[in-house]
Amino acid sequence: TEDDDWAWFVGLDAEATRIGNALWTGEDLDPEAAKRIIALFRLDFSEFDEVRPEVGARPIWLIMAMTSDRMVRMKPQNLIAGLPLRAATPAS
Repeated sequence: TEDDDWAWFVGLDAEATRIGNALWTGEDLDPEAAKRIIALFRLDFSEFDEVRPEVGARPIWLIMAMTSDRMVRMKPQNLIAGLPLRAATPAS
């Protein structure tokens, strides 16, 4: 993306997580890995108090990629576990 200030990303599969980690740490992405990205989604929260403070109003990027053998192995639990949501406050 054009956004150099990624606050958070979620890899929706193992390959996307590997690619996202490389981008997160500022590594150059090799052209073959870049070709395996099949979707890049932008997630914006309307309720910023639901998101961790370090993320705030910045978007969350969701990445999906295929393996080198052209398979998609999405891990839906990555979306649930990977979002930067604040911990729920117990009711008093």
